[in-house]
Amino acid sequence: MAISITQVDILTAFVHGFLSFFSPCAIPLIPTFIALLISEKGVKSFLRIVGFFVGLSATFSALGALSGSFGLLIDRTIMRYLAGSVILLMAVLFLFQIQFLKFKGLNLYRFKSGGFLAGVGIGVGIGLVWIPCASPVLASILIIASIKASALKGAFMLFIYSLGISIPFLSIGGLISKLFTKVTLKTPVWEKLLKYAASALLFFIGTMILLGRFFI
Repeated sequence: MAISITQVDILTAFVHGFLSFFSPCAIPLIPTFIALLISEKGVKSFLRIVGFFVGLSATFSALGALSGSFGLLIDRTIMRYLAGSVILLMAVLFLFQIQFLKFKGLNLYRFKSGGFLAGVGIGVGIGLVWIPCASPVLASILIIASIKASALKGAFMLFIYSLGISIPFLSIGGLISKLFTKVTLKTPVWEKLLKYAASALLFFIGTMILLGRFFI
């Protein structure tokens, strides 16, 4: 079955993932995640990283498939207005840094040793951590995936979303975390800029969906 995904879809999914990477509640945890991921050496270290990517991608792709399947149940016109309205709401939630999901009690240190399977466990666990941290942005891309009314297309879009998180995580994650978690009594400038930029982007996407310009 061929996947018909436009460049707008791919870019939107990747940008959503990139924005999710910079979630304020996740940034401070990145050094711990990276240290856990590279706790082994040699081949095992490589297999852990591969497993991490598989676990993270599978977690979000499964959510995308569910969203795409959900879109099959609703008339496309109704889905368009529903999706646009929800994304506008997500813009407001992100602007005020409101998380509507909570996830507690996750212990990733059970995967401190091992190869590929341990890496998969870390990837799934980190994905679950990122869900509440990036809930408005994640909800937005899931809504967009549901418009596609296809489990395969939804899974593919959320796979691209996971790349938006994993690529900066594996390449510059440690550096970004050190730069962005310096002690300060005020809200960091980067956090303010991200909040405004992401909220504006979500508002734009929601408006364009309501007008029938995007993702139809």
